[in-house]
Amino acid sequence: MTPRERLLATAAFEPVDRPVHNEAIGYWPETLRRWHSEGLPPEINEDVSAYIYFGYDLQLPLAIGAHEHPGLDPVFDEEIVESDEHFVVKRDMSGSIVRVMSDGMSTIPAWLSSPVSDRESWEKIKGRLDPETPGRLAMLQPILDILGDQPLPLCLYIPGLFGTHRHLLGFQPLMIAYRRQPELLHEISRHWVLLWKRVVEKVCELRRPDMVSLWEDMCYRNGPMIGPKAFEEFMSPYYRELIGSLKQDLGVPIIGVDTDGDCTLLLPKFVDAGVNMIWPWEVQAGMDVLEVRKAWPREFVIWGGMDKRKLALDRKAVRNEVERVVPPMLAQRGYVPAIDHSVPPDVPLENWRYFLDLVRGQGMAAGA
Repeated sequence: MTPRERLLATAAFEPVDRPVHNEAIGYWPETLRRWHSEGLPPEINEDVSAYIYFGYDLQLPLAIGAHEHPGLDPVFDEEIVESDEHFVVKRDMSGSIVRVMSDGMSTIPAWLSSPVSDRESWEKIKGRLDPETPGRLAMLQPILDILGDQPLPLCLYIPGLFGTHRHLLGFQPLMIAYRRQPELLHEISRHWVLLWKRVVEKVCELRRPDMVSLWEDMCYRNGPMIGPKAFEEFMSPYYRELIGSLKQDLGVPIIGVDTDGDCTLLLPKFVDAGVNMIWPWEVQAGMDVLEVRKAWPREFVIWGGMDKRKLALDRKAVRNEVERVVPPMLAQRGYVPAIDHSVPPDVPLENWRYFLDLVRGQGMAAGA
């Protein structure tokens, strides 16, 4: 099977020649730098080259904003506000003011302010979220120009609705806005639907995506950042409208959600809205994909769910984690074997290679 056929069959819970090879969302830069001293060729220095090197099933990826910004075109020019030997305060491409480490170490930026606080500031940034902006798809044109019956799936990665709200307002102001500025959030949500309907329509004029993925990151260790009641009010109507259009009008077969943390309470909402693939299922947040599959046997593909922390331990721990998850999940289909996020820098290269050998060996035995 081609990578495209394999992904589509997995999403449909159909037999495959072997499981999809896509065992991690990505790699910390520090991980790859460590591995250079352990035998990884120096030219393997970012995610794409690592995917190729480690034999992933590749995609034709179209990324518009997602975790970096809410789909702005143009994005904001990055601007240093102040700096010292420890920290840099800057305006990032999303228009937010953030504080990061001066040495470039991988950390979550400390949020200081965001571009939207009221209707006036929303109107000012709204022009950057115009679906008809001529340059919006320009950087993606080389991929869009690849037409015809391709062996690689075309996957579009865009900001989800909670992700968009958080990009624009910031997390703490967003929590307050649910009570004090609900109409502003609904107005942004209506625009979110119009924006991405039109963008996907324009992509479909050249080739229909096989997957549209919504970046949300809307949960943490103790549960979702937005509860089911608020989700139903502020997100469900817009999710249903956009996903319904993507599936029914444009024929997109896979709608994914990328969220960290414990998303258990939101699974019924995702399913109701038409989501049929979810990742990465963080074990340290209490997510057990074996239990999830019991509760939701065929409603969505599970991508991930193996504890990345085990890869920093010995071979026995790695093997135990693979054997705990991979054979029973593959036996039920609709599963992409992977760890529960990016590969952290405490993982030795030898362990990563061993993990891949185990997962792919199990996959050959149980993939059909």
